[in-house]
Amino acid sequence: MPKRLPRSRTLKGDPKLAYYDSGGGTPGEPPIVLLHGATFRSEDWENIFPRLATRYRVIAYDARGHGKSGRATTYAVDTFAEDLLRVIDGATSGPAIVIGHSLGGATALVAAATHPAAIRALVLEDPVVDNWDRDWRAEYYANVRAALDKSDEPSAFKRAVASLPLPARGPRGERTVGEVRGFYAADRLATYYKDVDPSFVEQFGHTKPDGHELVVAAVPPMPTLLLAAHAADGSALKEGEAEALVKKWPDAQLVKFPGVGHRIHGLRPEPFLEALEPFLRKARAAAPS
Repeated sequence: MPKRLPRSRTLKGDPKLAYYDSGGGTPGEPPIVLLHGATFRSEDWENIFPRLATRYRVIAYDARGHGKSGRATTYAVDTFAEDLLRVIDGATSGPAIVIGHSLGGATALVAAATHPAAIRALVLEDPVVDNWDRDWRAEYYANVRAALDKSDEPSAFKRAVASLPLPARGPRGERTVGEVRGFYAADRLATYYKDVDPSFVEQFGHTKPDGHELVVAAVPPMPTLLLAAHAADGSALKEGEAEALVKKWPDAQLVKFPGVGHRIHGLRPEPFLEALEPFLRKARAAAPS
């Protein structure tokens, strides 16, 4: 069962960012920063955060316009990257290992390419790269935006979330959010969605979000692990895109998850951690003394 995160803290700035810090960590180990996906929040890492925190200092934060963080006038990808760098500078003790899912992966990718000194190693879980500006899941986000009009009425909002058609069939053939059981059941998604800025959903989901060229052109120079979901099960990566990216990036490796959808860490936490640990050991061994 997932565990609750530590009490949230606030990183001042524009916007303010809510973050969760495990503290501690084995001396000499780099901190790990976790970035959630679009319309989610830090609690999406609840089944990963405590496992990593047995060895590392782990920080998760709510992206601008999500969870307890402040809303913003822009949701361009470079502003998300600037927020990540603010967290690394203001809440950690030095360069971090960054793990980003979906939108969080695109954010981490841009930050790594533009400010490599801040990031020791990079884990990109099914990041939105070429699909960033190609109406990926546009219909789903349009439906989420419509549901948000009912967010002031808890019962009506939960029903609206439960009725959302899934952007890809669930692992048991589920067609709507309400049919899903387990970690991504409707009650959990309703808690995620209720605190999302509707303007973010509009900018990210069914118009053209700013920054496609930054995401596509980004080349991370540090060790990078790309975790790719299965294209037929709703991956953010197009068929063959993952293989093309690791050929393009100078120090990258790929782990694929056949039959697993976009939310790998939530759907398959054990295989996710099994793929992660060898990479973290390698990054640890390669770290400067």
